[in-house]
Amino acid sequence: MTYTQDSPIPTMTSSEHHISLRNRKRMDVTAVKAMERFDTEEFFVRTGQGFLTIKGTDLRIVHLDVDKGMLSLEGLVESLHYNEDGGKDATKGILQKLFG
Repeated sequence: MTYTQDSPIPTMTSSEHHISLRNRKRMDVTAVKAMERFDTEEFFVRTGQGFLTIKGTDLRIVHLDVDKGMLSLEGLVESLHYNEDGGKDATKGILQKLFG
């Protein structure tokens, strides 16, 4: 976050990655490069700091703007996990997960 003398409002460069989590029910993420996949229990997001897996219950997108690098979601957030290379499961489709 950057503060300038001309403006008291902080600004973020697109490479800065921040997570804001409120009461485990509302989450904002910056520096989002792509939404790889998601469902109500898992979001897999490519960020400026690597791949981020968000697991929870009743997860849903509130706002997604990849051009601005912003994601907002709601639901019960249970875990966050970073993986630099995307992990072995990053490219697995649903059929591969079900049938090996």
